[in-house]
Amino acid sequence: MKKWMTVLVVVMMAVPALAQFMGLPMAGGAAASGAGAAGISAGAIVGDDFNLYGGRASFAPMAGLTVFGDAGVIDPDGDADMGWALQGGGLFTLPLGLPVDLGLRGTFGLAGFDMEGGELSMWDITGGVLASKTIEQFTPYAFLGVHHVDMTVDIDGGGEASDDETDLAVAAGVSFALNEKLSFYAEIAHIDDPFFGGGARVNF
Repeated sequence: MKKWMTVLVVVMMAVPALAQFMGLPMAGGAAASGAGAAGISAGAIVGDDFNLYGGRASFAPMAGLTVFGDAGVIDPDGDADMGWALQGGGLFTLPLGLPVDLGLRGTFGLAGFDMEGGELSMWDITGGVLASKTIEQFTPYAFLGVHHVDMTVDIDGGGEASDDETDLAVAAGVSFALNEKLSFYAEIAHIDDPFFGGGARVNF
């Protein structure tokens, strides 16, 4: 019984800390991509309780709509093993003709890792509005949305504990295009806790 309660307390503490990485990073602005545009990117997210490393592949099946898939590894602090994370999502740029680009962005993700006393698994969904403005080689961008995460721990020896949380999701960053093919990004985000991200993208 004591072990079950210990794991439950760990889950209650872990949800706010781990919820912050899913649905992110934005890794770029909301400008519409031409039909057939594709790219790959790689980056890292650094937080107080974990680091996340991964890659993304994206494709525009039609002008203004980009879909993407992410795969990565989670490196939690404390008594937990490195785990996995998968995510899929899309960005639809609104054809409004405004001075800034606006897009609707949504993601769904799955992740998990082994921890002391059990195995943690989680799913999440994030949705919101991404805004950006390209100024020569620089594209500053900002995101405002909502993030929901549901987390479960299968306890060694039987039983399970779970918790869920919904938070406001905000992010801001800048992308720098070295040329038409290569760009870099850096951003800061907040979903219950702050964290930082950065990486590079190659366009095809």
